[in-house]
Amino acid sequence: MKKMLLVLLAVPLLIVLVSCGSEDPAPSSNIIGIASLSAEQQEILDLLSVPNSQEVLIFDFSTDDSFRRVEFWVEVYNDGELVDRPAGLTTMLDTTGSQSGLLAVTISRNPHYRWTLSAVSGSTRSSHVSSAESKVNPSLARAIGSIDEQVVIEDRKEIILHSALFTTGSINIYDHQTLQERPELLNEYLYAHIIKCMFST
Repeated sequence: MKKMLLVLLAVPLLIVLVSCGSEDPAPSSNIIGIASLSAEQQEILDLLSVPNSQEVLIFDFSTDDSFRRVEFWVEVYNDGELVDRPAGLTTMLDTTGSQSGLLAVTISRNPHYRWTLSAVSGSTRSSHVSSAESKVNPSLARAIGSIDEQVVIEDRKEIILHSALFTTGSINIYDHQTLQERPELLNEYLYAHIIKCMFST
């Protein structure tokens, strides 16, 4: 207990010393996260989403003029092995100034999984419907989740936007940063659906 108390007392002092000695770095202008919707927009999204049948996810991003394109795709894993990439698209970005845009995905289960990906940036719009279905036993335990905070965009850095993990019995849940850094953890699941994006200069 004494050791823990010493650590807790030392931490505020360290924070004060660091803040006095240097300035915080400026926040990045290159970020992506779940779109912040108005109440009216959320109501429309809720109407489009059908429980246990269809889910609609919208992510918004902003970049400076150094980024030229964004890639957006779905990966399907079986026992930790990548077995399919059923949907994907690439959109070119306008490099004459900073950009903002949207990435949207519709996940349909009827009863198998299909994806529709869409990207909007300025006047550019593109869309792609998955070429194949992913068959998953509906009795499997399932854990789903999207990024819950803004993520900094870096050149050619893959970003996990959403994951759906399936297995029997109890299920371990990892945050997307952990899955990104330790892809071997996907071996714990019978199936995994991972939605990613990547920006490049």
